Amino acid sequence: MKKPLLMFVVTEDWYFLSHRMPTVKGAQAAGYDVAVVTADGSARAAIEAQGVRIIPFSFDRRSLNPFKALRQIGRLRRIYQAEKPQIIHHIAMKPILFGTIAAIGASAPHVVNAFAGLGYVFSAQTALARAMRLALIPAFRIILNRPGYVVLFQNRDDRALLQKLRALPSSAGNTVLIRGSGVDTKALQPSPLPDDGGDFICVFAGRMIGIKGLPTLQEAFARLQRQYPRIKLWLCGQPDPGNPGSWTQEQIDAWAKENPNVIFKGHCLMNHIWPQAHAALQPSYGGEGIPKSLLEAAACGRPIIATDVPGCRDMVDEAVNGFLVPPHDAALLAERIALLAGDRALCQRMGQASRALVEGELSADAVTEKTQALYESLRAAA
Repeated sequence: MKKPLLMFVVTEDWYFLSHRMPTVKGAQAAGYDVAVVTADGSARAAIEAQGVRIIPFSFDRRSLNPFKALRQIGRLRRIYQAEKPQIIHHIAMKPILFGTIAAIGASAPHVVNAFAGLGYVFSAQTALARAMRLALIPAFRIILNRPGYVVLFQNRDDRALLQKLRALPSSAGNTVLIRGSGVDTKALQPSPLPDDGGDFICVFAGRMIGIKGLPTLQEAFARLQRQYPRIKLWLCGQPDPGNPGSWTQEQIDAWAKENPNVIFKGHCLMNHIWPQAHAALQPSYGGEGIPKSLLEAAACGRPIIATDVPGCRDMVDEAVNGFLVPPHDAALLAERIALLAGDRALCQRMGQASRALVEGELSADAVTEKTQALYESLRAAA
């Protein structure tokens, strides 16, 4: 008997590999074949090694060309008609928009539209972002509230915002909350803080884009540079040319040259980084689901300093496992970093609390179990 096909649709192959493998393994164990429509990039071999078939597709995240959009929607519709997936799982803004229109045209029976945060469009205040919001809200109002289609959120704030903007009806019964993409609490274990007396290492892990709070980080570490020379910042990640707010490599290099306490590490294996670090920083301006970098830092027993924005606030119990600061507040961010750097016992207590936070519903096992239950509920309701 042919296995049912679960098809993911996501812009970047590296993101799929980084964030969705526990869900893939859970689906395979439940008897699904799994395919992913995504970019044909550097992660292809690693994804295929997990038994996932890749259907190459370029979304071109920066393109606003309506004719190109129509061609992409048409191609997705043809893929859905040819492959006949039992469930289509769209991830993030453009796959949700294009993919859902295509799924409607292909009469796909079951669709999961998963917002991994609301991103640049719903967080930035640029003219481009405002214009894109005005276009997306009525489109979402039409396509998201359909029988057999579920809208999946990682945090309650995102759902509330789309309902406030009337992109979703306030009474929508087709929304589901599954907090984050999960973290493997078996593979990532707490480790002791580095020896006292050396540098105090703060880590920012993520894409090098402005909305992640890079300008605030830059100002905070300029404040710390002279008074606290042993406090260092490791930047773990890469620029994202597909994002309108991405920093260039030249900007990052200039920052590191200007401030010797800032070290650009580039792409890192984070299970090697967190044992060398003392604290995790995420001064985002918004648009987050639940940041995977904070999930991993917490699993490794590290305190967190993040901004009080959707997604980030889900990862911080104020003064228990870390601190929340207002977006753009470099002075308070610097103050909280200095506080942790001067109190090893506080770092240890907060790190233990971070680990406890992710051992429940934020673990990969819990997220996988809830996601599989969602898939089965869709098929049972058919």
